[in-house]
Amino acid sequence: MNRLPPLNALVAFRAVMETGSLVSAAQKLAITASAVSHRLKALEDHLGLELFERRSRAVFPTAAAYRYASEISEAFDRISTATRTIEAVGNRDTLSINCSSSFASKWLLRRLRSFSSQNPEITVTVSSGRAEDSIDGGLYDLVFSRQVESPEEFDEIALGREKFRPLIAPELLDKLGYPKKPQELLKLPIIRSEGATVSWENWLSEAGVSNAIVNDMMVFENAALALDAAEKGFGIVLESNLLSAEAEKAGRLVPIFPEYQLDGREHRLMWREKRGAEPKIHCFRDWLESQLRYDFVDDDILEPEMAD
Repeated sequence: MNRLPPLNALVAFRAVMETGSLVSAAQKLAITASAVSHRLKALEDHLGLELFERRSRAVFPTAAAYRYASEISEAFDRISTATRTIEAVGNRDTLSINCSSSFASKWLLRRLRSFSSQNPEITVTVSSGRAEDSIDGGLYDLVFSRQVESPEEFDEIALGREKFRPLIAPELLDKLGYPKKPQELLKLPIIRSEGATVSWENWLSEAGVSNAIVNDMMVFENAALALDAAEKGFGIVLESNLLSAEAEKAGRLVPIFPEYQLDGREHRLMWREKRGAEPKIHCFRDWLESQLRYDFVDDDILEPEMAD
């Protein structure tokens, strides 16, 4: 059956299930109990089954009624949420962005204020989660990702390839002293970021330390936590210069052995090609490109490759 039930019948059904009686449902909906009863009968006729047992002037939900109420409750909740959102936002446009929580906290959020001030008519929502799911499902307008390549039917702007080298808080470095060679890092407190695309073992090998056995002092599931721990002096972290740029510029972290650095993945902003001309997406693309030019000129942190 593809035909939807009458909406007023669904509202009456939900009210009866919530209140437990025809009279209470009628009071909630500001209609008569007789009208509620007629709407319930219309819904039952539409579905071809009984939702209530009628005894005298009372109704009692059947097993099918309880199951149906459970199934449609999410739809009503979504309508309620959408209504509250549109009431709050009005005619403002909404731009939904997906990225990792680390990328949001260490790169995106500190820049978004300028975008919002330049585009006050756009409400930005930022969510974290699996980029692959958000891309395939089309749940978001824009996705920041470190995928090896963009899926078909997507356009992108490359933010630049990240580089990995050890980072340490200046206070801890003063306490421990600058190591004379990379192998001495194995004797110091090591922080591992599980989200890093380059491992300590790979970096040490590149720095000439073979068959290194790294004894982690602390392990964190993402870059944001690992970098915060390093800033607080817990140890040395190996992380992306893209995500550590703010802390380095502020002097909260400094690199050790910067001559040994390994390339990570390419960060990119992606959107569906057919949606590229939408004003909100076009505005964000223009803003992002200006941000990348600023990064390149101001700090030489990234080497962005612009995409039209």
